[in-house]
Amino acid sequence: MNTIIHITDNSLDPEIAGLCQRVLLQEAGDLPIVSVSQKPLDLGKNICVGEIGRSWRSFYSQLLTALDHVETETVAIAEHDCLYTHEALAFVPPDLTVFWYNANCWLAQWGGNHPELNGMYSYWPRRIPFSQLTCSAALLRQSVEEIYRLLDMGLRLEKGAHWYGEPGVIEGKLKKAAIEAGSGRCTQLQRYLKEYVTKYDHRTWSSAYPSLDIRHGSNFTGPKRGKKRTYELPYWGRFDEAINGR
Repeated sequence: MNTIIHITDNSLDPEIAGLCQRVLLQEAGDLPIVSVSQKPLDLGKNICVGEIGRSWRSFYSQLLTALDHVETETVAIAEHDCLYTHEALAFVPPDLTVFWYNANCWLAQWGGNHPELNGMYSYWPRRIPFSQLTCSAALLRQSVEEIYRLLDMGLRLEKGAHWYGEPGVIEGKLKKAAIEAGSGRCTQLQRYLKEYVTKYDHRTWSSAYPSLDIRHGSNFTGPKRGKKRTYELPYWGRFDEAINGR
């Protein structure tokens, strides 16, 4: 059984946040939920850490806090602006030595600078977002603690250097890491960075129905839209109806 980890900085539009929390409660079933927020939140077992800001460091800090309260061997990530089916939340990884990502995730446009695209679903092939992660709780803790150690050594998380955000996802991150490792900072940082980006691996799987990543104009990872587009998806139907009817 997975424990669902829900992390939020409480900056999300209340309409979207409310929808995601309602759907999460419906789809979780008997799976335990641990939520870590910057303001009190009525969702599962809630730990409020106070207003510590919005950054990769604060995200990792909240994630480690959540892991302190997990009692199951495996965890499923449920980000505050994503919608999940029960299958996606309950998936049990067959191999606990790697990170598992659900490849069936569509982007749902709702807000931002292009209101004419509201309600549009789009798909970005080969995209592997952190929001679709299921894995061993111990493996995730190890990875996050190592990122923290690198940050303390002076690692800068540059915009676009996505390798640090999805544990075990190697594509592209070796080049980014090589740039960072050659930045002139201490050789200890370079050595640990090389070890970090080569020691973990990942696998993908696909749920029968898609998860939805809502793109609302203030996403932490910026705007995204795929080229494969539609206004209706199985299970969810039309997004403008889903957001008003669930």
